Formats: sequence, structure tokens, C-alpha cells
Amino acid sequence: MLTFLFYYKNNKSIIERMKVLIVFNHPAPYKVKLFNEITKYVDLDVIFERTEASDRPKDFYSENNIQFNAKFFNKCYLGAENTYTNEVRKYIKENHSKYDLIIMNGYSTFAEMKAISFMNKKKIPFGLYINGGVVKNETFIKRRIKTKYISSASYYFSPCKEANDYLVYYGAKENKIYTYPYSTFFEKDVLSKPLTKDEKALLRKQYDLPENKIFVSASQFIERKNILQLLRIFKDREETLLLIGSGPQKDEYIKFIKDNSMQNVIIRDFMKKEDLMSLLPCCDFFITLSLQDIYGHTTNEAMAKGLPVISSKNVVSSLHLIENGVKGYLVDLNDEDIISSIEKINVNMANAALITAKENTIEAMAEAHKIIFERIMEK
Repeated sequence: MLTFLFYYKNNKSIIERMKVLIVFNHPAPYKVKLFNEITKYVDLDVIFERTEASDRPKDFYSENNIQFNAKFFNKCYLGAENTYTNEVRKYIKENHSKYDLIIMNGYSTFAEMKAISFMNKKKIPFGLYINGGVVKNETFIKRRIKTKYISSASYYFSPCKEANDYLVYYGAKENKIYTYPYSTFFEKDVLSKPLTKDEKALLRKQYDLPENKIFVSASQFIERKNILQLLRIFKDREETLLLIGSGPQKDEYIKFIKDNSMQNVIIRDFMKKEDLMSLLPCCDFFITLSLQDIYGHTTNEAMAKGLPVISSKNVVSSLHLIENGVKGYLVDLNDEDIISSIEKINVNMANAALITAKENTIEAMAEAHKIIFERIMEK
């Protein structure tokens, strides 16, 4: 996503600012923050294929403060995130020569496929940046198409080993993959130490939350997040379950809660990242039983606020960040395993969670890119 040119004189490296193009689907706030950070090092242009993803709440984008050169191709939308515009290909065709590096943060929209096909035809090198990845059961044709686009990149940026394995499965050469710490928050957002019992109690009053043990889950209210299993597990428990989010299954959750006379479940609407990060410290633990997350930002965000995490093994970030029994628990999606983890998890894991979060911030992400690009430029 950025690049550096190194000259060596008197054993010192001089970093010359270069011009970089990134193609991204929509201006997700966590990516905007990263792009803002790397403008400290490069002259950055970012093409957004869409102004927004249609399945995201409007408030999702409200915190954006774009500090780089952004271009929006606001047309030819297809579904929640896809685009079939030819404008990305056209822009690269007309402007690729002025960029030192072109990065595709995706390969699956029609617009991205057109752009990658053009660069391959013209032998224009490009990098492929992924946020995560899960190999799924798929047809031979679908795998072949994905392999065609993924394997054609000159090098790759990946957040963890699990995502590396995904790239290799689709034809990437392992020696062309560079791994970076992935984050959605800055160093200042990580607690210096866990809140005391009194600090937590005071904060709970501000959010009108009960004093007993609180498990929080923040996500879209969709089938993939598997919240109904979470509700079934908490149906006969005393701890409070706090659900934060929005989505089409909300009414189904409310009906389940009402039908089972559950007094220990609280539902709060979707919160902007800043507001969510302010609330998380007053909870005790984070829990996610997602059926599949190609990464999963909330694991690291919860850790940044001193919350040990219970997570299904289907969340890639949790496989990467959670040391089982030290920072939380990784669980299979059976009630017995989940309930056992709920009963074993304890607040003494909070410090280990914070240490991990401090190693995975946006600043650390940008610093890792410096090192990666130094290695690329030395080859």
C-alpha cells in the first residue's frame, strides 16, 4: 500500500516519497485511518469503487476524515458491495505510468477483475492486499477463476498465517507474501491497564448497565454471526449478555428473548467505532460464535479494552491472536464447549489481552509496511 525508494550514502538510507495508487471497494473507516497514516510516507491516491456498501448502516461512515487523495466512481453498483464499472480499468490505463506502485485491495468485483486483466495483459506489476481469507467448498470453475486473479499478483500483503495459507491455496508463491499486523485502532485507544472494579462500576452507571458479570458481543445481526445459538446458551444463565449491532435478524432476537422471558439480555443499536470502544471497558468478556469471519476486527478491539475473548474457531483473527487459556478461549460450536469456556474464563486474562492489542495497532501496521517495502525495494 506504500513504497519507498532507498539510496545508500554514508550508511544511511534516504527515503524518497513515491506516488502510490490503491484500489479499494468502499471507504471503510478502519481503512481510511490506515490510508491517512501512510500518507506520512507516500504521495497516496485511493480509488473507491463505491461511496458505501449497501449493507452497512449510514453511521458506519460518519467518522471518516479523509486526508489523502480520494477518487470515487459512484456508479454501476451491483448488490451490497460489487461494481461492474469500467472506470477503474480506464483510470489505470490512462494513469498507470505516473505511479510507482499499484495495489489492488481486492480481486472479486467485476471492476477489480477488469483492472487486473488489463494489467496482466499489459504486464503492469501490481500488489494484492487482503484483509483475511477462508478457503470454502466451491466449484472447480470458481476456484479456477479465483486462482487466475490471485496468482497473477507480483506480491501480496496478508495479516496472518491463516490468510497466507489462503493465498497459497489460490496460487500465490509463499516467498512473495508479506505479513503485517492488522488493526482498526491507534495506540491511544489501548488501555494502559485493565479497569479496577470501582472504575468499571462507575462506567456502567453511565451506560445504564447492571453490576453482574457482562459478556458483550458486537456484530451485524445476520445469520452468519450465529447470535441465536448465543441466546440459547444464555437462556438459562445468570450473567448478562449485551448485544450491540443492527441487521435483519434483530426482530427474531427480540422475539426469542420475549418468548423465553429472558431478563439477562440487553440489545443496543449499532455504535460508531469510537462509541463502541468507549463502552467495551465496562464489560467483562467478549464473545463471538460466528460461523465464518475472513478476519474479524472485534477480537482485537475487545482485547484493546482489556477483555478476554471467547471465540469460535471460525474467526480468523481469533485463531491468530488468542492464546487458548491465556487471553481467552477458542471454541468449537457445540454448547458444551462454549459453556465450559464461559465458566472458565476470568478477568486475570485481561493483561495478556492488552499486551497483544498493543502489538497490533494502526501505527504498528504502518511501521510493518516500512519494513516490508524496504525488503521489496532491496530485491
